[in-house]
Amino acid sequence: MSAPNPEKGKRYLAQLDQALCNGNWADVPELARKTDKHAPDRRCFTLTARTEAQIASASRRPTSASSNDTSSIHSLGEAIPKLQEAIKAGSSDAEEAYCAGACLAEIYWLREDPRATLEALPQSDAAPGRSTSNTVPLGWLEVCSVKTSFLKAAAWEVLGEEQKEREVYRASASQAPGSRTQELRRWTERLLARGGIYASKARAQPTLAKVNESLAIFRAWASFWQRAAPSAAGSGASPLRVDTPRRQVWRGYYDLLSSILQHGLLYNPSATPNSQPLVVFWTDSTDQRYVDAKVRQRAELKRVEATYESLLLNETRFPKASETNAEVEEWVEQAVGNWKILCGGEWTDGELGEGGKEAVSRSTLDILYRAATKTFHSTAILRQLFTIHAAIGDFDLAMHAFGSYVDIVGKGKARTAKTGEHEVGLDTDDVAVQTAAEAMQILCKYGDREQAEKALAVSHTLAQWLGEQRPTAEQELETTEDNQVDTPDSPPQPAQPQLTRKSSAIANRAIGIARAHWARVTYEDDKRNDYYQEALRHLKKAFAIDNRSVATAYALARVLAETQHVSSAMDVIRQSIAVSHVADDAYTDTHSLATVDENGPQNEEDGDDDEDDDWERQRQLMPLWHLLSLCLTAKDDFDPANSACEAAFDQFGDPSVLWGRSGSRSGSLSQARTSRGLIDQMDDFERGAVLEIKMTQLATLEMTEGIDKAVESINELLVYYTRLFGNPDQLRTSLKAPPTPVVTPPLKSSGGTLRSIAGSIRPRSGQHGGETASRTAPQSSPGSQGTNGPANSQPNGSSIAITVTNEDRALAEEKHSHHHHHLHLPFRSRGQHGDHKEAASLRSKKSVEDVKEKEALNNDEEPPPAPPADADIANPDHAAANPPAVQPALSTSMSPEVPVSPQQPLKMVEHNVPHNALPRPTGHDDQPLEQDMRLPAPHPASNAMPASRFGSMQERQYKICVLVKVWLFIAALYTRASSHDDASGAIEEAFSLVEVFEADKGAEHATARKLYEKGWGGGKSVDALWADVYASRGDLAIAQHLPFAAMAHYEDALTHFPDHPSAIIALSNLLMDISEQTLPAEEPQPLLKAPTASSGSLFTNPTLLNPIQASRPTTATAKSTLATPGRTLPPSAARAKDPSPAELNRLAARDRAYMLLANLTKLGTGWDHSEAWYTLARAHELSKDLTKAKQALWWVVELEDAKPVRGWAEVVEGGYVL
Repeated sequence: MSAPNPEKGKRYLAQLDQALCNGNWADVPELARKTDKHAPDRRCFTLTARTEAQIASASRRPTSASSNDTSSIHSLGEAIPKLQEAIKAGSSDAEEAYCAGACLAEIYWLREDPRATLEALPQSDAAPGRSTSNTVPLGWLEVCSVKTSFLKAAAWEVLGEEQKEREVYRASASQAPGSRTQELRRWTERLLARGGIYASKARAQPTLAKVNESLAIFRAWASFWQRAAPSAAGSGASPLRVDTPRRQVWRGYYDLLSSILQHGLLYNPSATPNSQPLVVFWTDSTDQRYVDAKVRQRAELKRVEATYESLLLNETRFPKASETNAEVEEWVEQAVGNWKILCGGEWTDGELGEGGKEAVSRSTLDILYRAATKTFHSTAILRQLFTIHAAIGDFDLAMHAFGSYVDIVGKGKARTAKTGEHEVGLDTDDVAVQTAAEAMQILCKYGDREQAEKALAVSHTLAQWLGEQRPTAEQELETTEDNQVDTPDSPPQPAQPQLTRKSSAIANRAIGIARAHWARVTYEDDKRNDYYQEALRHLKKAFAIDNRSVATAYALARVLAETQHVSSAMDVIRQSIAVSHVADDAYTDTHSLATVDENGPQNEEDGDDDEDDDWERQRQLMPLWHLLSLCLTAKDDFDPANSACEAAFDQFGDPSVLWGRSGSRSGSLSQARTSRGLIDQMDDFERGAVLEIKMTQLATLEMTEGIDKAVESINELLVYYTRLFGNPDQLRTSLKAPPTPVVTPPLKSSGGTLRSIAGSIRPRSGQHGGETASRTAPQSSPGSQGTNGPANSQPNGSSIAITVTNEDRALAEEKHSHHHHHLHLPFRSRGQHGDHKEAASLRSKKSVEDVKEKEALNNDEEPPPAPPADADIANPDHAAANPPAVQPALSTSMSPEVPVSPQQPLKMVEHNVPHNALPRPTGHDDQPLEQDMRLPAPHPASNAMPASRFGSMQERQYKICVLVKVWLFIAALYTRASSHDDASGAIEEAFSLVEVFEADKGAEHATARKLYEKGWGGGKSVDALWADVYASRGDLAIAQHLPFAAMAHYEDALTHFPDHPSAIIALSNLLMDISEQTLPAEEPQPLLKAPTASSGSLFTNPTLLNPIQASRPTTATAKSTLATPGRTLPPSAARAKDPSPAELNRLAARDRAYMLLANLTKLGTGWDHSEAWYTLARAHELSKDLTKAKQALWWVVELEDAKPVRGWAEVVEGGYVL
C-alpha cells in the first residue's frame, strides 16, 4: 500500500466535492475511497459523501418497511451512529461537521422525525468560504447551507411553529441562494418552492407585512428561475426529488399579484434594499414616479402570467369529451378578473405600458383563445370571450361567442332534463342566466333594430331557462346516494329551480327590457301593447325581488311613463331614490369585506370605501333624477322639475366630486389624484346623460322664465359639452385629414365668463343678453386634451382662450393657491399627470396657450380641461383628471419583528402656515391623527364588466351626434326667440359636422345601407343626422314665413330618413294647408312691373302678369266656354262633379299627408306622439271621417296629459339600459 499523497488527496477531494454538487452519485464511492487513501484526515467528509449517495439512491426507491433493499430509507439508520460519532470527534473540520450534521438531519427527516431533525441540524452557520483549514473551500458546504434551511422550515411546519418557519423563509429570500451546480439548484428550488407555498397559505389572513414578505419570497423564486433556467419537463420536477411542482409555485405567485391588484396596494417607488416592496399610500411623490410604479406592477404581473400560462399549457393535455380541465378554467377566470380591474377606472392607459387598455384586452383575448386549445366546449371560456369582445367594441365577435355559449348550455340543459344528472363542466344556472341577461342588455343598448330582434329571441330562451334549472353538484350527490337505496327502475327526479334572488331579478329585468325595446321598434302596431304589458310584468317582478336596483327602477319607471302611467313611474323613482344605501346581505350575493391584521380578522370600516360605493350609486341615480324631472313636467310642475335636475348634481355635495377640482399640477401626487372628478370615470353614454339633464334644465327654464332666459344660458350647455367630451372644434376636421394646428387669440368676455365657445352663433341683437361678445370663430389649436379623457377624440382642435380682466387678482390667487381652498364651479380648467405641458400664466389679456396634445383616441386615461369661470379653458393646471387619491404613506416600514397595530400616528400636517393656526381635523379635537394599517378592501369592481370601449369611428360618431343634437337644440331655442340669424348659424354648425362625418364614413367605403343604418354603438346614422339638420332648416323657414322653402327642406329630410317624425308632421301640415287652399300648390312667382301699354305688346293682357290667377278660371268663364254656339258638349261635360286639376292637387296633398301620418303613428317613434295624432285627426277631418278624427283627438288628450317637455328617450342613450 502506497503512502498518502497530499496533492492527490486535494485533487480527489475536489473531484468528490464536484461529484456531490453535480449529483454524480455513481462516482462518489470510488472518489471517497481514493480520498480516504490520500487524505485520511477527511474521513468525516468522505463518510458524509457515501451517506449522501445512499440517501440519493434511497429517495428513488420504495419506502415501505417491508423493503429489504440496503438502499431503502429505513436502512439509512445504520449511518446515524457513524455520523454522530464523526461529528463529536474533535478532529473533524468545522465545515465537515456542518455537512455531516446536515446529512444526519436529512436522514431523520426522511424517517419522518421532525424533532430529531431539528436536534441534528448544525447550531451554527458555516458560511461558504470561511474554512479554517488550508484546503480549498467545499462547494458542497453551500448546498448543505441551503439544505439546512429547507429542513428547518419543513420541520417547523410539521411542528406548527409558524413564526419560526416564517423567519427561515424570510432569511432565505433575502440571501438569494445560488444556482451554480445541480444540487444547489435542486435544494434552492425545493426551499423557495416550499416558501412559495407557505406564502400562498399566508394570503388567507393578509396584512401588509405578510404580503410584503410573500412578495419577497416569490421574487426570490422568480430571480432563481431566471438565473437557473431549469428545464420544465413533465410535471415540472427535475430528475431528482422536488416536493412541489413548479407550476403550483408560479400559480401562487400569480395569485399573490392578483390579490395585490384587487386590494389596490401600491409598489414602493424606493429601490433601496431595505425598503418594503409594497406600501398602502404614498406621502409625497411625483406623477412620473407613480406611473413608473404602476408600470412595474403591470410588467411583473404580465411576466408571471406568461410563465404560468406556458407551464400550464405545456403540462396539460387536451381533455376527453367527458372531462374538464378545471385548472385551465380557474386560471381563465382569474386572468379575466385582473383584466376587469386593469381596464376599469382606477388604471389609465399610461400606467399599463405600451398599448394601454387596448393591449391588455387583446392580450387577455389571446390567453382565452390559447386556453380554448386545452378545453372541450368550455362555457367559461366562451363566456369570457363574449365579455371581453363586448367590452372592446367587437360586438359581432361577442355575439358569435355568445351564440356558441347558448348552444352548448342549451344542449347541456336538454341532457340534464333527460338524464337527471349534472352536466360536468357547464356553467351554473346563475352564471348562465346572468350571461344571457348581459347579452340582451348589450344588444338593446348598443345595437340597432336587427339586434333588438335578436334580443327578443334571447329573451324567449332565457324565459325557458328560468323554469328549467338543472340540479347543483351537491344535489346530484344527494340524488346519487338516494338512488342507491331506491329501486333501479325509479325515474330520475326533475331538476328543481336553484336560482338566487339576484339572478332571478337580473333575468326578469333583462326580459322586460328586451320586450319594451322591441315594442319601440316593431312594425306590428297591434302587438305593441302586448309587448309593453309583458315588459311591465317582468320588470315589476324584478323590482319586487330587488327594489335597490337602480337599473331595474329606471327601466320600470321608463316603461310606465311611456305607457302614460306617469304617477306610478314617479312612485317607483321616489322609492328607488329614498331606499337605504346599506346593502341587503339577505339578498345580495356579496359578503362584507374584511381585512386581517396580526390580531385576526377585522371588519373594514373605512368611510372612503362606503363613500365610493355611494358615489357609484349616485352616478346611477342621475338618469332617475332626470326621468323624475320629465315626469314632473308632464304634470306641469316645471319648478319642481327644474329642482329635480339640480338635485341630480347636488346629490354629490361638493361640485368638485363630480367635476373635479382645479389646482396646480406642481403639488404632491395625492393632491393631483384627489382632484379627479367622477366625470373622468364615466363612459360616453354616462356623459351624454349628464348633458341631457342640462338640456332639460334649459327647457324647463324656458317654460318658467321665458325663452330669453333660456337663450342667455346657452353658453352653459356648450361649456358642459366641452367639459364632458372635449373641444368641439376637434370634430370639424375629417378623421383622415392631417392635423393643422392654429392658434386662437383670446376673446374678450365680461367678468371672466366663457363666451368664445358659442362661436359665431351668439345673438346679434342685445335683446337676449346684456353683453356684447366678439364673434371671431375659434380656430384649430391643440387644446390641453389628454389621450384618455372626455376630450380625447381627435388630433386637433382649437383651444378656447379666456381673458382675465382682473389680472392682479388672478396673480394673487395663483400666489396663494396653497393657502386657500376654493369651492369651484363645475367648469374649471383641468389637467392630468403626464398629459400635457404646463400652461402659460394668465398674466396678460394677449397671452395665448399652445399646449401639445397627444394623438390618441382612447377615452379613459387623460381627460380634457374643464372650462373655468375665470381662467383659460385650455389651461392644464386643473388637476381633476389625475388618478384617484393617494393618501399619505406609512411613516415607518412594517418590520415583521414589530407587532403590527391597525392604527399608527401620523406626522404633523405639512403646510406653509403654523400648524396651530389651522383648525383641527373633524373628529380629532383631542387626539393626534392616526392611520389605519390594515389592507384596503378588495377592489369592488373585480366582478363588474368594464364599460365598452368603442373604436375611433364609433366614438367619433357618438360625439358628433351629441354635438349635432346640441347645436340643433340651440337652433330651436334661437328660432323660438326670433333670432333667426343665430339659429341659422347654429344649424350651419351642425351641417358642417354632418358633412365631416359623412366624409369619414365615405373614407371607409361605406355603402348606402351603412349610411342609413346606425350600426353598433351610440348616436345616429348619417342619413338620420341629415334628416335632423334639414328638419331644423324647415322649422326655421316656417318661423321666417317661407312655407315653400320649408317644404323643400322637409322633403330633403324625408329623402334621407323617411320616418323622421318632426319632418313628417310639419310637411303634413303644409300639405293640408294646400288642401284647404290656405297655401298655393306652387310657390307664387314675383310680379313683373307692368310697362306702358303699346300696340302688339304681350303685357297688355293682365293675366300674363299673374299666371297663377290666370290658371283659375271663373265660373262665368267656364260656362261661356262650354256654351259656345255650334259646339257639341262632350260626354264628360255632363259630369259636373269631375274634379279639376287644381282640386286633384289638393286631394293628392291631403292623401299624402294622411299616408305619412298613418304610417308614423304605427311606428314606435310616433305611436305616442301627440302632435302626430293631432295632425292625423286633422287629416281625418279633411276626409270627412269624423269618427276617426274624434278617436284620434281623444287619444291626443290622453297623450297630452302625460307628455313631458322633452321625449322620454332623451334620458339616456341606451334606451331602457343604464
